[in-house]
Amino acid sequence: MDIILYNILVAILIIIIGYLFGSIPNGIWIGKLFFHKDPRDFGSGNSGGTNVGRVFGKKFGVIVIILDAAKAVVPLYLIYLFLVKVPLYNSLPLMPYLTQIVDKVDVSGYLIQWPIYWLSIVGASLGHCYPLLNGFKGGKNVAVYYGTAIAGGWLYGIIPGFFFLFVLKLKKWVSLASVSGAWFSVLLSWIWSILILTDAISGELVWLPGYGPGLYCNYVFSIILTFSATILTIKHKTNFERIKNGTESKIKWMK
Repeated sequence: MDIILYNILVAILIIIIGYLFGSIPNGIWIGKLFFHKDPRDFGSGNSGGTNVGRVFGKKFGVIVIILDAAKAVVPLYLIYLFLVKVPLYNSLPLMPYLTQIVDKVDVSGYLIQWPIYWLSIVGASLGHCYPLLNGFKGGKNVAVYYGTAIAGGWLYGIIPGFFFLFVLKLKKWVSLASVSGAWFSVLLSWIWSILILTDAISGELVWLPGYGPGLYCNYVFSIILTFSATILTIKHKTNFERIKNGTESKIKWMK
């Protein structure tokens, strides 16, 4: 089979797997299981953690946020481990470890030469926001986005998390803080992608701002983060309209 076609087929399969995970309606299941209600019938009309917390209480909101973040992280790592561990092509896995790339080991024998596993986030974002089995009415991609950013490394998830809290304390709007933190994370990812490219051109060793030599956060990661942040922003359109009209709800628990 042609290598390019093989890459395309694997990419499509990864997106589908991500979509199926993303479509898991955690907020709806929890609402119906514990309260016999659909969170989409109340508040903002979404099934994400923020609205679940508003309708059913903070504890359940936090649970949904964690579960929704897992919809991005779990398939991402499962796919990654499958691709680098299971020998499927000429007695080799489909793709090399990141350490092999950084250490300039010959990886020409591997079928896939780029971090294709990040495409699962495309599926997870679409599945979370537009779930097929729930009338394409889901959440706003906040938990999925930040789960992805944190999986990428502290530079993309934890530091922007502090920026999220800063905006939240300043303006008291969760929606504005979520979108602002997401785009701050996107900016950091692109800065780092440029640094990686510069190192690659100069032949220097690439330092990794993650939790170790695992996922490769190059320009592919930045493109995926940008895509996910764009969906997050689009899904907050009505929130921005309410901010403009002065009707958006503000949090009261942060002084």
